[in-house]
Amino acid sequence: MLDQLQEELKIAMKAGEKAKMMGLRNIIGKIKAAQIDKGETLTDEESLKILKTAAKQLKESLDQYRKGGRDDLPEK
Repeated sequence: MLDQLQEELKIAMKAGEKAKMMGLRNIIGKIKAAQIDKGETLTDEESLKILKTAAKQLKESLDQYRKGGRDDLPEK
């Protein structure tokens, strides 16, 4: 899964998609950190769990920004 994400990052970089690049770098960083903690390559299931957690955190952050009247932050 990490290889797929890195390929997507390369495509986003070539296309100049900054928001997508930032998101992919964030996810790749989380997966790599988990691999370092575990000491071996993660399975697809473990990687998927990290992706789901990251998505949930992002949704919660967006909700908090909107509730706090910071509509400019979710756009970043």
